[in-house]
Amino acid sequence: MKILSCNKKEEPKTVQKPEKEYITDPFVYEVINAVLEMPEISEYKAEYMINCSYILDFAINEDKKDFYQLTEKYFEENDTLSVYNQIEKSKISYYKEGFIKGIKLIDYDLTKITTSKQFDSLNKSIRKYRPYITISYPIFNKSRNVVHISYGDDSFTKRFFMKKINGKWEIIIIYSEIII
Repeated sequence: MKILSCNKKEEPKTVQKPEKEYITDPFVYEVINAVLEMPEISEYKAEYMINCSYILDFAINEDKKDFYQLTEKYFEENDTLSVYNQIEKSKISYYKEGFIKGIKLIDYDLTKITTSKQFDSLNKSIRKYRPYITISYPIFNKSRNVVHISYGDDSFTKRFFMKKINGKWEIIIIYSEIII
């Protein structure tokens, strides 16, 4: 007599690693280049930029609260799904060399990081490029005339909303400025 067991041996599931995706949207680069030309920002301009559009602002609850409250105020309508999708896209998005004026990109590929040791090693490797900046993926409203950006370097971070007014991007509010 043969006994059948209901206990199936489960095969380990493979987790698919995200692929590095380069940003091709010219509108994103229009916003990034406009940020770099603003007097409020240009005084801090550096030669290098970390090539990672995902800034961890959204991982901190206090930042999330401020961000979503201001999104409701400055975007025409609160489209949380679109905002969420843009934040998720930023996690695997990387800028293309030559699309950001006057900036050399430092490769900062988070898609290959699986341990804290690798992350520490990556952070150590970029130290030779100081001073450098970071700029987040622009989070747009539906009309793409208002945008959220985070900009920073080793000593400060600015988080702000901009609006396109008469064909020119202008800061409408800097809601967080951290000096380290």
